[in-house]
Amino acid sequence: MKPNLLMVNLAEDLELAGLVWQPEIGDEISHRKEREQVQILVDPQGLTPGELRSIFLWLPTVEQLVHQFEARQAIVEHVGFELSKSSMIYRTVIKFKEAQIEAAHESMRVAMGFALRDLLLVNNDEAIH
Repeated sequence: MKPNLLMVNLAEDLELAGLVWQPEIGDEISHRKEREQVQILVDPQGLTPGELRSIFLWLPTVEQLVHQFEARQAIVEHVGFELSKSSMIYRTVIKFKEAQIEAAHESMRVAMGFALRDLLLVNNDEAIH
């Protein structure tokens, strides 16, 4: 799967798990109907946040993912590169209350996104923007 398409699919998973996007200029987005069309939101063209959310998927950056963990009072215990004879991956470990969430992938951004998705599914009390 192409890296952009993997991130687009993950963005959709994050949205389904409860992540709410508050559109800002500079956000990386993908058009819902043309999923491989990834771009930066430069001009919202007078569209409301709700209209933008219905047309585009938000692809959060690493920094935005960290912000989402902080907003949920989750502790980013580890994000790092692991190298072994059989693999080269990024591992993310998140602590939330008594739970520990781990995710791994060849991309740090995707590994963190998987961890956020799992956190959202564990802590589905309410949406945090």
